[in-house]
Amino acid sequence: MTQPHRHAVPRTVTDVLLWLLATDVVVAHQAHPERPGRCANLRCTGEAYPCPPAREALRACQAANRPRLLARGLARVTVQAAGGAASGFAGWFRPTRPVTSPPLSMPYPRAA
Repeated sequence: MTQPHRHAVPRTVTDVLLWLLATDVVVAHQAHPERPGRCANLRCTGEAYPCPPAREALRACQAANRPRLLARGLARVTVQAAGGAASGFAGWFRPTRPVTSPPLSMPYPRAA
């Protein structure tokens, strides 16, 4: 049995194994040719199309692809002057318990 969907892995796929498994499920769970509102897979008898396995497989295909970049170019970072909003966060990460030094180890008595 030939599987042409396995030969055309897009360049944007970052997780090839997940993508291949998801496309196998998508191919197995197609709409019924005579009843387009139902899944043709025998395991999904009576299920509306797209059935839960087909929906999850489509989500897996999306997860296997590289995420789209929303913006291109250089990011601009603004630095606040001292005394601005950044100084309001100073001291937030203080220890909740007093910091104590580990106990000093006592030397073992020498055997006579």
